[in-house]
Amino acid sequence: MSFIRTSVVVLTVACASAAVAAAQRPKPYTAPETFTSDLQGRSGNSAVVSKINIQIDRYTHDQDRKGITDALTTGGYPKFLSALRAAPVVGSLEIEKQKFPLRFAREVATAKGRDITLVTESPVYFLGGGRADAKPRAGYEIAVVTLSVDDYGLGTGRMAAAAKVRPDGNGGVILDDYAEEPIRLPVVTRAKTRP
Repeated sequence: MSFIRTSVVVLTVACASAAVAAAQRPKPYTAPETFTSDLQGRSGNSAVVSKINIQIDRYTHDQDRKGITDALTTGGYPKFLSALRAAPVVGSLEIEKQKFPLRFAREVATAKGRDITLVTESPVYFLGGGRADAKPRAGYEIAVVTLSVDDYGLGTGRMAAAAKVRPDGNGGVILDDYAEEPIRLPVVTRAKTRP
């Protein structure tokens, strides 16, 4: 075998090996993935401190996402809730052995990593709801979690444990949180995925 032919064979095998290795290497932004954090919230004399586990099995398909956001824009909160609850389950949120299905999961790339928005089909916790002067719980039928993580999956987050949304008139969304301020997720960590 000549030197040129041997080099071509070696180069072909090396390129094929590199292509297989690249195909096997996991993408940095992909589901399934799991995030964990402590959570801390306060409303008057009420407080919550716990751990949260977020399992994202997949991100919401564009068609489902558009159906949910269009329902809010054209039909308001009642239509939004119907569209959200009809969407496929894309993961779960677990706090103190209680699991809440996620019906919406979206990631958006940022300069430092990505922002992730998650929506449950029901409220998680009415922080401050036990007070004598607590506002009515009606209408606060979802929970919204937002995470800002870097390329390694480290970051921070917030959660409106009982919330409602409404269109802002400019194509955006206004979030009304039942609590006086969002629950903080001070250190969010992406769990290692199995190879």
